Amino acid sequence: MPKYIDIHAHTNFKAFEEDRDAVIKRALDNDTFVINIGTQYDTSKKAVEMTNEYSEGVYATIGLHPIHTDASYHDVEELGEEGKEFVSRGEIFDKDKYKTLTKLGKVVGVGECGLDYYHMNADTVANQKVAFIGQIELASELGLPLMLHIRNNEEDLTTNAYRDTLEILKKHNDTFSAGAENVSHDKNLKNKTRGVVHFFAGTLENARAFIDFGFYISFAGVITYPPKKNDPRKINYEEIIRELPLDRIMADTDSPYVAPVPHRGKRNEPVYVKEIVAKIAEIKGLEKEKVAAQIVLNIKNLFKV
Repeated sequence: MPKYIDIHAHTNFKAFEEDRDAVIKRALDNDTFVINIGTQYDTSKKAVEMTNEYSEGVYATIGLHPIHTDASYHDVEELGEEGKEFVSRGEIFDKDKYKTLTKLGKVVGVGECGLDYYHMNADTVANQKVAFIGQIELASELGLPLMLHIRNNEEDLTTNAYRDTLEILKKHNDTFSAGAENVSHDKNLKNKTRGVVHFFAGTLENARAFIDFGFYISFAGVITYPPKKNDPRKINYEEIIRELPLDRIMADTDSPYVAPVPHRGKRNEPVYVKEIVAKIAEIKGLEKEKVAAQIVLNIKNLFKV
């Protein structure tokens, strides 16, 4: 069992093109396993292929990020220099196409998927919901957990992507249960929606609602930063982490983004997940080793790594 597991990294992105193997080996040499996350078909395929390059400790999820369901800005960190190997936006989620990726390597989850209201309008939200439902169905069919991406709009406080995401998940479970009267108990459990909300940035109420539904909450490097001034959403990470049970908490880097202190401002990478775990331990007033061990146990329980 490793000491740490980064449940959400993107070393499959172009940002790691020059030193990808060194980054992975640095993590493994520091007793840290890595789950690379797919954001559209090509990055999902790359994440799965990477699992075959290492005997253990490198896993993948496959999925379509909500921002990639519509035309959007070009993220150089993700896809490389503008115009080179560019993957068009506005992908329509093809469940069967993604399902074939599970035969190519160690796939432990579906996503990242969910709702992103950061640049929102009615059409983009509708497309996100269609893709999200397709990925919930894929996860249920495969018996795999969901890797959720949820982001609120910072200006329109009348919207709540966490609330809307949970409503969709509950409807899926209700729909399955209604049609499962003749399904065996074991299969019903296999199809029950499970997962984790990565890079949590909601309220304590949101976190508790997802935990009550059976999900985990994962925290990223932002928890090591000073509180944001004039935060309209008033996110209090210390309060949230103190109040949540340790057996429902995970940690992720979201590499190459949002490196934790003391690496803030640099390219993030999986080995830095230890800084996030240390901050969780500090907030909860617990020994770092105890927190690290419980978080790894939580991850193994969900992703079966």
